[in-house]
Amino acid sequence: MMVVDPRFFSSYKVDLAIVRNSLAVADGNLSCVLDVNGNVIFIIKDKNFSLHDRHILLDASEIPILTFQKKHRSIHRRWQAFRSDSTSAKDLIFSTKKRSVIQRVTELSVFLSDNKEEVVSDYKVAGDWKKRSCTVYSYDGSTILAQMHDNIDPCIEADKDTYGISVSPNVDYALVVALMVILYEVNKDRKKKKIKGKMKGSGRNREIKDDNDDSDGEKEEEDEDGDEDEDEEEEEDEEDEEEDDNTD
Repeated sequence: MMVVDPRFFSSYKVDLAIVRNSLAVADGNLSCVLDVNGNVIFIIKDKNFSLHDRHILLDASEIPILTFQKKHRSIHRRWQAFRSDSTSAKDLIFSTKKRSVIQRVTELSVFLSDNKEEVVSDYKVAGDWKKRSCTVYSYDGSTILAQMHDNIDPCIEADKDTYGISVSPNVDYALVVALMVILYEVNKDRKKKKIKGKMKGSGRNREIKDDNDDSDGEKEEEDEDGDEDEDEEEEEDEEDEEEDDNTD
């Protein structure tokens, strides 16, 4: 399964570690991916001033391997990955989108560029970095291709910002790293929207208090808002962004 680059395709199991905000690279704002000997394999650079939440995966020599960015106004939180530093449609390698609009645990479908119909995904990725539970599966979920864990090799000085990844034989580990980072960004976006929903709910509570309206019906409605903030935000996104998602 070589998707991104033959240099990062191995016939044996590969163990890696993602180190966020690593001092192993010149810029402390970067993250890097190390092998079991502590050698830098990839560098992940964030384009902080990009309107598309753009990231670039570089090799150890800081040569771009692929660029991945969020497609704005998409109800399924679609991300697209392109070859090298390109963002041109002709250089598209794969795209991801949420498997459903409402989710308790984030699951993404992965479609290679030649899968135009997107009826069946080529791979899927699910989980949460906070729980160190991210997993990349085959298209039907029957085979684990890569998995995050906290069993870091002793050669690597690990802390709370170090995440181990085991990649199965014959799996493109550049693809795996990109999918793990995209999953992190999608979960981060979900958390931001959840906070926004709670703030919105707090504003409603203050309005009700100011109006001295203690009716049971309104209290019930307010409780429902508090419990379902995240789902409400997702549903609002679906209404606002449906037209744009149809162009994906």
